[in-house]
Amino acid sequence: MDQALTKDQIVEVATRLFAGLGYDMTSLELIADAVGAPRSSVEELTGGKRELYLTVMERVFEAKRVEIQAAVDGAASEYEAAHRIADAYLDFYARDPQLLALWRHRWVSDAAELTDIEDRFMRPLLRLAARKVRNVVPEDLGPHAFLGAVLWNINGFLGTGLLAPERGMKGSEDREALKQFRAVLHIVIDRLLAPPPDSAQASGAAWTRVPST
Repeated sequence: MDQALTKDQIVEVATRLFAGLGYDMTSLELIADAVGAPRSSVEELTGGKRELYLTVMERVFEAKRVEIQAAVDGAASEYEAAHRIADAYLDFYARDPQLLALWRHRWVSDAAELTDIEDRFMRPLLRLAARKVRNVVPEDLGPHAFLGAVLWNINGFLGTGLLAPERGMKGSEDREALKQFRAVLHIVIDRLLAPPPDSAQASGAAWTRVPST
Protein backbone atom coordinates (compact mmCIF):
# COMPACT_ATOMS: atom_id res chain seq x y z
CA MET A 1 0.00 0.00 0.00
CA ASP A 2 1.14 3.53 -0.72
CA GLN A 3 1.84 4.91 2.76
CA ALA A 4 1.28 8.47 1.51
CA LEU A 5 -2.35 7.74 0.62
CA THR A 6 -4.89 8.63 3.31
CA LYS A 7 -8.57 7.89 3.74
CA ASP A 8 -9.33 11.62 3.68
CA GLN A 9 -7.74 11.93 0.24
CA ILE A 10 -9.83 9.06 -1.06
CA VAL A 11 -13.02 10.49 0.45
CA GLU A 12 -12.34 13.86 -1.20
CA VAL A 13 -11.89 12.27 -4.63
CA ALA A 14 -14.84 9.93 -4.12
CA THR A 15 -17.06 12.88 -3.21
CA ARG A 16 -16.31 14.54 -6.54
CA LEU A 17 -16.89 11.33 -8.48
CA PHE A 18 -20.11 10.39 -6.69
CA ALA A 19 -21.35 13.96 -7.19
CA GLY A 20 -20.46 13.97 -10.87
CA LEU A 21 -21.40 10.45 -11.90
CA GLY A 22 -23.55 9.08 -9.12
CA TYR A 23 -23.00 6.02 -6.99
CA ASP A 24 -24.12 3.53 -9.60
CA MET A 25 -21.78 4.82 -12.30
CA THR A 26 -18.74 5.20 -10.04
CA SER A 27 -16.73 2.04 -9.61
CA LEU A 28 -14.08 1.42 -7.01
CA GLU A 29 -11.62 0.98 -9.88
CA LEU A 30 -12.45 4.47 -11.10
CA ILE A 31 -11.85 5.91 -7.66
CA ALA A 32 -8.57 4.01 -7.39
CA ASP A 33 -7.44 5.33 -10.77
CA ALA A 34 -8.34 8.87 -9.74
CA VAL A 35 -6.24 8.70 -6.57
CA GLY A 36 -3.45 6.83 -8.33
CA ALA A 37 -3.51 3.77 -6.13
CA PRO A 38 -4.38 0.10 -6.51
CA ARG A 39 -7.98 -0.88 -5.87
CA SER A 40 -6.80 -3.08 -3.00
CA SER A 41 -5.28 -0.08 -1.23
CA VAL A 42 -8.47 1.94 -1.59
CA GLU A 43 -10.56 -0.96 -0.36
CA GLU A 44 -8.30 -1.55 2.62
CA LEU A 45 -8.45 2.08 3.70
CA THR A 46 -12.18 2.60 3.14
CA GLY A 47 -13.87 -0.79 3.34
CA GLY A 48 -15.12 -0.73 -0.24
CA LYS A 49 -17.45 1.30 -2.44
CA ARG A 50 -20.56 1.03 -0.24
CA GLU A 51 -18.71 1.99 2.91
CA LEU A 52 -16.95 4.83 1.11
CA TYR A 53 -20.24 6.23 -0.14
CA LEU A 54 -21.70 6.09 3.36
CA THR A 55 -18.63 7.90 4.66
CA VAL A 56 -19.11 10.64 2.07
CA MET A 57 -22.78 11.07 2.95
CA GLU A 58 -22.01 10.96 6.68
CA ARG A 59 -19.47 13.76 6.35
CA VAL A 60 -21.86 15.92 4.34
CA PHE A 61 -24.56 15.26 6.91
CA GLU A 62 -22.34 16.16 9.83
CA ALA A 63 -21.10 19.37 8.22
CA LYS A 64 -24.68 20.42 7.49
CA ARG A 65 -25.85 19.39 10.96
CA VAL A 66 -23.33 21.75 12.55
CA GLU A 67 -24.68 24.68 10.53
CA ILE A 68 -28.34 23.84 11.10
CA GLN A 69 -27.70 23.42 14.83
CA ALA A 70 -25.95 26.80 14.92
CA ALA A 71 -28.93 28.36 13.15
CA VAL A 72 -31.33 26.87 15.67
CA ASP A 73 -29.20 27.78 18.68
CA GLY A 74 -28.62 31.33 17.47
CA ALA A 75 -32.28 32.15 16.91
CA ALA A 76 -33.97 34.43 19.43
CA SER A 77 -37.42 33.20 18.43
CA GLU A 78 -39.06 30.38 16.52
CA TYR A 79 -39.86 32.81 13.71
CA GLU A 80 -36.23 33.79 13.44
CA ALA A 81 -35.24 30.12 13.53
CA ALA A 82 -37.37 29.36 10.47
CA HIS A 83 -35.48 32.00 8.52
CA ARG A 84 -32.05 31.06 9.85
CA ILE A 85 -32.56 27.39 9.05
CA ALA A 86 -33.44 28.29 5.46
CA ASP A 87 -30.39 30.55 5.17
CA ALA A 88 -28.14 27.84 6.56
CA TYR A 89 -29.40 25.25 4.07
CA LEU A 90 -29.19 27.69 1.14
CA ASP A 91 -25.68 28.88 1.99
CA PHE A 92 -24.37 25.38 2.70
CA TYR A 93 -25.17 24.12 -0.79
CA ALA A 94 -24.53 27.42 -2.60
CA ARG A 95 -20.95 27.30 -1.30
CA ASP A 96 -20.38 23.76 -2.56
CA PRO A 97 -22.89 22.70 -5.24
CA GLN A 98 -21.30 19.26 -5.63
CA LEU A 99 -22.70 18.30 -2.23
CA LEU A 100 -26.24 18.89 -3.43
CA ALA A 101 -25.40 16.94 -6.58
CA LEU A 102 -24.96 13.88 -4.37
CA TRP A 103 -28.62 14.19 -3.41
CA ARG A 104 -29.76 14.97 -6.94
CA HIS A 105 -28.45 11.59 -8.06
CA ARG A 106 -30.28 10.04 -5.16
CA TRP A 107 -33.54 11.70 -6.22
CA VAL A 108 -33.38 9.81 -9.53
CA SER A 109 -32.94 6.45 -7.78
CA ASP A 110 -29.16 6.39 -7.56
CA ALA A 111 -27.85 3.85 -5.02
CA ALA A 112 -31.33 2.38 -4.80
CA GLU A 113 -30.11 -0.66 -2.91
CA LEU A 114 -29.10 1.59 -0.01
CA THR A 115 -32.61 2.08 1.27
CA ASP A 116 -31.88 3.96 4.50
CA ILE A 117 -29.96 6.97 3.14
CA GLU A 118 -32.79 9.44 3.76
CA ASP A 119 -33.49 8.05 7.22
CA ARG A 120 -29.84 8.33 8.22
CA PHE A 121 -28.80 11.57 6.57
CA MET A 122 -31.96 13.62 6.02
CA ARG A 123 -34.59 12.75 8.61
CA PRO A 124 -32.53 13.73 11.71
CA LEU A 125 -32.03 17.28 10.42
CA LEU A 126 -35.70 17.64 9.51
CA ARG A 127 -36.65 16.52 13.00
CA LEU A 128 -34.20 18.98 14.52
CA ALA A 129 -35.64 21.85 12.50
CA ALA A 130 -39.26 20.72 12.94
CA ARG A 131 -38.99 20.72 16.72
CA LYS A 132 -37.84 24.32 16.61
CA VAL A 133 -40.51 25.72 14.26
CA ARG A 134 -43.54 23.51 14.95
CA ASN A 135 -45.28 26.08 17.17
CA VAL A 136 -45.20 28.82 14.52
CA VAL A 137 -46.38 26.73 11.56
CA PRO A 138 -50.14 26.62 10.82
CA GLU A 139 -51.74 23.40 12.05
CA ASP A 140 -53.12 22.51 8.63
CA LEU A 141 -49.60 22.66 7.18
CA GLY A 142 -47.43 21.18 9.89
CA PRO A 143 -43.67 21.58 10.38
CA HIS A 144 -42.51 18.82 8.04
CA ALA A 145 -44.62 20.05 5.12
CA PHE A 146 -43.47 23.61 5.84
CA LEU A 147 -39.81 22.59 5.78
CA GLY A 148 -40.40 20.49 2.68
CA ALA A 149 -41.88 23.47 0.83
CA VAL A 150 -38.95 25.67 1.85
CA LEU A 151 -36.37 23.08 0.80
CA TRP A 152 -38.14 22.43 -2.52
CA ASN A 153 -37.87 26.14 -3.28
CA ILE A 154 -34.18 26.21 -2.40
CA ASN A 155 -33.38 23.05 -4.34
CA GLY A 156 -35.23 24.41 -7.36
CA PHE A 157 -33.23 27.61 -7.36
CA LEU A 158 -29.90 25.84 -6.82
CA GLY A 159 -30.71 23.44 -9.62
CA THR A 160 -32.02 25.88 -12.24
CA GLY A 161 -31.28 29.45 -11.16
CA LEU A 162 -33.34 32.50 -12.10
CA LEU A 163 -34.26 33.92 -15.48
CA ALA A 164 -31.97 36.84 -16.29
CA PRO A 165 -33.71 40.16 -17.05
CA GLU A 166 -32.98 40.04 -20.78
CA ARG A 167 -31.87 36.54 -21.70
CA GLY A 168 -30.42 33.38 -20.26
CA MET A 169 -30.26 32.18 -16.68
CA LYS A 170 -28.40 33.28 -13.58
CA GLY A 171 -27.31 30.57 -11.16
CA SER A 172 -26.51 30.63 -7.48
CA GLU A 173 -22.89 31.54 -8.27
CA ASP A 174 -24.22 34.96 -9.37
CA ARG A 175 -24.28 37.11 -6.23
CA GLU A 176 -27.20 39.22 -7.42
CA ALA A 177 -29.26 36.16 -8.30
CA LEU A 178 -28.54 34.65 -4.89
CA LYS A 179 -29.49 37.89 -3.17
CA GLN A 180 -32.70 38.16 -5.18
CA PHE A 181 -33.71 34.58 -4.46
CA ARG A 182 -32.92 34.95 -0.76
CA ALA A 183 -35.23 37.95 -0.51
CA VAL A 184 -38.06 36.08 -2.21
CA LEU A 185 -37.43 33.00 -0.06
CA HIS A 186 -37.88 34.96 3.15
CA ILE A 187 -41.11 36.49 1.88
CA VAL A 188 -42.38 32.98 1.11
CA ILE A 189 -41.42 31.82 4.61
CA ASP A 190 -43.30 34.72 6.19
CA ARG A 191 -46.40 33.84 4.14
CA LEU A 192 -46.22 30.19 5.20
CA LEU A 193 -45.81 30.84 8.92
CA ALA A 194 -48.71 31.36 11.28
CA PRO A 195 -49.31 35.04 12.18
CA PRO A 196 -47.03 35.90 15.11
CA PRO A 197 -48.69 36.81 18.42
CA ASP A 198 -46.68 40.02 18.53
CA SER A 199 -47.33 42.21 15.50
CA ALA A 200 -43.81 43.58 15.79
CA GLN A 201 -42.59 40.21 14.60
CA ALA A 202 -44.67 40.32 11.43
CA SER A 203 -42.93 40.14 8.07
CA GLY A 204 -39.67 39.06 9.66
CA ALA A 205 -39.23 42.32 11.57
CA ALA A 206 -38.02 40.55 14.71
CA TRP A 207 -35.19 38.55 13.20
CA THR A 208 -31.84 39.46 11.69
CA ARG A 209 -30.89 37.63 8.51
CA VAL A 210 -27.72 35.66 8.41
CA PRO A 211 -25.42 37.40 5.91
CA SER A 212 -24.96 35.51 2.66
CA THR A 213 -21.53 34.07 2.03
